[in-house]
Amino acid sequence: MKHTYALLAAGLAFSLLGTGCQTAPTNGNEDETTSKPRAEQSATQSASWYARDGFRVTLEDGRLWVLKPGQEQSGKHVTFIGAGPQGLTVKALDNETALEYLAAKPGFEVSVEDGRLWVLKPGQEKSGKHVTFIGAGPKGTTLKALDNETALEYLAAKPGFEVSVDDGRLWVLKPGQEKSGKHVTFIGAGPKGMTLKALDNETALEYMAAKPGFEVSMEDGRLWVLKPGDKMSGKHVTRIAAGPQRTTLKALDDETMDRYLSYQP
Repeated sequence: MKHTYALLAAGLAFSLLGTGCQTAPTNGNEDETTSKPRAEQSATQSASWYARDGFRVTLEDGRLWVLKPGQEQSGKHVTFIGAGPQGLTVKALDNETALEYLAAKPGFEVSVEDGRLWVLKPGQEKSGKHVTFIGAGPKGTTLKALDNETALEYLAAKPGFEVSVDDGRLWVLKPGQEKSGKHVTFIGAGPKGMTLKALDNETALEYMAAKPGFEVSMEDGRLWVLKPGDKMSGKHVTRIAAGPQRTTLKALDDETMDRYLSYQP
């Protein structure tokens, strides 16, 4: 009888052990099976932050591949170090693709022709009669447009803001705002030294601080600089007077702050 009980106990212990192995994998196995999908999801989400109409982007090893429809990655390509959003290195099959990606902005049609960047509003056509802004495009490319207003509004355009040139001055508005006689003025703060006008300091400073690949917002007179998806936190770093008009900057970490300050769009 004692022998029978011993066999039953051993069988029960073996059964429980087997069940545990099936339902509770080791930490090493769990990391291996779940980290890859999460990493792939994170890379896909990150790449979507840099998407622009007419281009397919892929984030690989901290570098941003930029392709037009129908193109595929190749060992033969061009590299623009630190030229992309957030200071990412951009890789493309040719200079034209890379420059057109860097120049792309909503509301404008851009194309590279003979090494120069044409900027047009929808419905406009290239013409022998045009204006030229030497070195005003990405990577010092010469910019061509039909008129000064088109060129200046292109240079001033930033996501999240509505811009217009009025009597040589740049109006900056958030969606839903309207021009008003009551406004703030920042002399020489716009592209090409244009005077900048906005309804309030917050709008003007957030506009001046905006850079591709970063989210900026004012809080208590200070500018928060965040990567997309990040949230403000009590734990952060501060750079006094490092922002536009000597505004204090705040970021979650030194890496974000340094990349923001070093990146020149």
